[in-house]
Amino acid sequence: TTSSPQKAERLKKLGADHVINYKTEPNWGDAARKLTPDGAGVDQIVEVGGSGTLHESFKCIKYDGVISVIGFLSGVDPKKQPVVLEALTHICTVRGVYVGSKALMRDMVRAIEANDIHPLMDDKVFTLDQTREAYDHMVSCF
Repeated sequence: TTSSPQKAERLKKLGADHVINYKTEPNWGDAARKLTPDGAGVDQIVEVGGSGTLHESFKCIKYDGVISVIGFLSGVDPKKQPVVLEALTHICTVRGVYVGSKALMRDMVRAIEANDIHPLMDDKVFTLDQTREAYDHMVSCF
């Protein structure tokens, strides 16, 4: 999911098969589920929105899927926050993932800038079915 046509186009260029703009498609959870085979839902969700998006993540998660909660960009609103029993209702795993503090992020950015580090993007794009080949390719680059 993304918030603009420009970002959607970039994601498609990077190999995304489907992109949903959550600003123009507020029920993106239902839209995402419809894109999966037999409407079964998605296997993995990286949830960064929090209270504002978690309900939609529950709508599109597959039976026995995993929602990895990394952040709360849309804030924390106790009135909108799903209850823990949603994981039981949707038979899925919800786990918190710690990615570091803002201070650690600032330190990392300073280190990247000080050492003039630039990320490399490989021109080769793999489909999800080619995950094994993608890992092999990544390892061969080292």
